[in-house]
Amino acid sequence: MIEGGVPDLELLALCDEDARRAFSAATARIMAYWADECARDLDKLMTHFTGDAEVVTPEGSFRGREAVASVYKQSFDTFPGLKVDVKASFVGRGAHCFEYSAVLSDAADNHWLVEGVNLMKLEGGLISSLRSFEDAPRRLSARGASK
Repeated sequence: MIEGGVPDLELLALCDEDARRAFSAATARIMAYWADECARDLDKLMTHFTGDAEVVTPEGSFRGREAVASVYKQSFDTFPGLKVDVKASFVGRGAHCFEYSAVLSDAADNHWLVEGVNLMKLEGGLISSLRSFEDAPRRLSARGASK
């Protein structure tokens, strides 16, 4: 409902105890997920997903353990290094958003900046859906500025 041009967001419903608990679980999960992704440990990374998880990236939609693992394996092979800085996080109903800034390093030690937001849903404490809204990688100069 919009009253006086301002949408009724029902913020109290978003901030109840269940929402805070779900958001806390999602935050813990995404931080552990990023730790394993930065370590480039595919086996540990895959433990964060349900068996039928869906990952959506700018390259497409990938569902199921084998398809999801192949997306990450390709990334690990192309970019053996990764550092992630979480910029902000947002609670939602059934899904939560995490804004990030990441630097990928390729085999030639070139660094690529990727900024975006991950929208994550959990089932049974595991990631059932992860959608990445991200900018195209931008190569960083030796001083760290994007080219």
